Amino acid sequence: MLPRALATARLPRSGNAALASGAVIQALLGAEFVLAGLRKAIDPDFVTQFRAFVSSGPGARGGPLAGVMQTLVVPHADLIAELTRWTEFGAGLVLLVTALEVLRRRLSNPIGAEHAYEPLVALISAAAAFIVGGMSAAIYLIEGGRLPTVSAGFAFGSPIAIELFLVPLALAIAWLEFARFLALHQGGQRSA
Repeated sequence: MLPRALATARLPRSGNAALASGAVIQALLGAEFVLAGLRKAIDPDFVTQFRAFVSSGPGARGGPLAGVMQTLVVPHADLIAELTRWTEFGAGLVLLVTALEVLRRRLSNPIGAEHAYEPLVALISAAAAFIVGGMSAAIYLIEGGRLPTVSAGFAFGSPIAIELFLVPLALAIAWLEFARFLALHQGGQRSA
């Protein structure tokens, strides 16, 4: 049985559990990117390391992103490094804060009261999740990543690289947040 503060009439029976579970995953994803962004922010050699990573990665020289990497990213590596650093941190922070907003709405009034800003928050959160999913996919491709396989030589390693694992999680959160935006924007705030 749910605590009285979590039991509300505005959601279907599974709504609180499903949205709260999504918010927990969103918060973890946000924390991952906030911490990654902070690591980059305090690393005095990040720009140099970024330049080396994007110019020498196997996927940057011969993968599906090679043309973009060699034409746009490598010549402007300093600018892209700074953009990457702060985009990762900012998008992670957005995901973390908006996860708390989703959890707040699971509570009864006055804490869980509806607010007019909620559709915009959901849309911004969807965009942030899509961005971190794209960043994770790009990193995986630059590293020369391939589809996961079964190999006895890698018995003690993870079969799925964390960068590849983060992509569907981020896209799922983007989808959930965009659906929440539509529900809040079109159907009124009572349904989300």
